[in-house]
Amino acid sequence: MTAGRDRMLRASACAAMLLASMACNPPGKPGPVPLASEDITDFATLFGENCAGCHGVDGHNGPGRVLNDPLYLAVIPREELQNTIENGRPGTPMPGFAKSNGGPLVPKQVTALVNGIEDNWAKPQEFQGATLPPYAAGQGEQGDAAKGKKLFMRSCFMCHGKGAPIGSVTDPSFLELSSDQFLRTSVIVGRPDIKPLPMPNYRALNAGHALANQDIADLVAYLDSLRPASPELAQQTARPGTRQSGPMTKGNEGSGNGPGSPHQRNESNKSTGSSSQGGVK
Repeated sequence: MTAGRDRMLRASACAAMLLASMACNPPGKPGPVPLASEDITDFATLFGENCAGCHGVDGHNGPGRVLNDPLYLAVIPREELQNTIENGRPGTPMPGFAKSNGGPLVPKQVTALVNGIEDNWAKPQEFQGATLPPYAAGQGEQGDAAKGKKLFMRSCFMCHGKGAPIGSVTDPSFLELSSDQFLRTSVIVGRPDIKPLPMPNYRALNAGHALANQDIADLVAYLDSLRPASPELAQQTARPGTRQSGPMTKGNEGSGNGPGSPHQRNESNKSTGSSSQGGVK
């Protein structure tokens, strides 16, 4: 009798538990409705799913440009950051993430990424009153390649010359894949996450002193002078009757805006030590 009563009690308890669970979530009742992919605006989620693979989980220590860098965020204009996320960098592995470019993100998600990057990693208070180099070279601004070479040999060669420990940035193959803006950005912000030898930013690249804006332009001009002309240009100039709209220099064909020009060549994410970047400049 005792054993039978115990079995009945256990069966009753199980039935009560089953009824209780059914009362909380009856069959057929849906659980919480997940957000549609276009409604997700959480920065951590968006960055982790779309950006971390190239720029690192926390915006650094990835193959691409460091985004978790207050100096970089103080230099790059917000609209340039947004434009890069929306439209990418043609010619590089950085795609356009906007739906209008075949990407997964709607405008509010692109804005959420820009806001999140700035809110989490920018430190504008550190640069109040500071005069920073402009992100892009000014209209008509010219660098002196000869002066840039001297500066390179004094301040950069030990890490970036041929056979140097970090990696050559004078290699024609590297320069052919790198725009002038990519080179300029790299000189200004450096690569603070490279270990054990992080690349200093412009504030310490002139024998321990800050580079002037003209110095930055000179360095870029020197590296640009080593860039080979594109094969397309060579074919074009070989055709009889072909005219150029301006002076011809390596990496600067015609008016400077033609095929293969540094103004149309987009930033490469090819990793060469401290000068690696995918995506935003």
